[in-house]
Amino acid sequence: MLILAIETTGKYASAALISEDGRFEVAESFEQMNHLKEIMSLIDESLSKMGAGKGDITHVAASAGPGSFTGIRIGVTTARTLGQMLEIPCVCVSSLEGMAKRAFDYAEANGCRYICPIINARRHQTYAYIAELSPDMKHYVEEKQYMIEEIIELLMSAGEKVLFTGDGIDAYESIIREKMPEELFVLAPEEIRYQSAKEVAELALEKVLSEDVCTYEELMPEYMRLSEAEMRLKEGTLSRKISEANV
Repeated sequence: MLILAIETTGKYASAALISEDGRFEVAESFEQMNHLKEIMSLIDESLSKMGAGKGDITHVAASAGPGSFTGIRIGVTTARTLGQMLEIPCVCVSSLEGMAKRAFDYAEANGCRYICPIINARRHQTYAYIAELSPDMKHYVEEKQYMIEEIIELLMSAGEKVLFTGDGIDAYESIIREKMPEELFVLAPEEIRYQSAKEVAELALEKVLSEDVCTYEELMPEYMRLSEAEMRLKEGTLSRKISEANV
């Protein structure tokens, strides 16, 4: 068994391979939002590190969202294409769960009860959930779109120490510090703050072993909300926006 994992939902693209015994290799980009240009070369790099070829891949996993709309489409489309071309099953992984898994050891070392991945969705909005710090990472609150103030209120009512991770820290650190007592939160350092294909691969392995896979047609993006263009189209304001841009 050899699972390819693709992560393009955040700032940095990455690809990883993991075998059934947990051996893995990762290839990461250090250029922000350069996913379309780099993802295939990252896949090739991870294969080279593993000493494998595309024909050795038995499953392909995508971090399907939430996150960057364009990034999600690139990752899911790449995974679907490989799944169809290689005639192999696909695996859908939550980007938020991958982020929580990446921060698990740091949260445990800092005495946290919860982990809260937060992705910046702009205008005080986040994609987030709260996980209990346990082997199965049980959801304390579900994955969905929250206002940052709403997620802070939920954590304050829980009254236990939490680790925040994700690029929502970059956008909303001042709000977190203003509204939460210092002893109730920890901020993940940058080296573990953002999405990585390594954790996507580890979660995908768990899913494959439990037979939670899908066909390439069934692998779909998890946006959590409509894009701005889709919202404007639904509201009937898209054509006006285009007209204004052409003035």
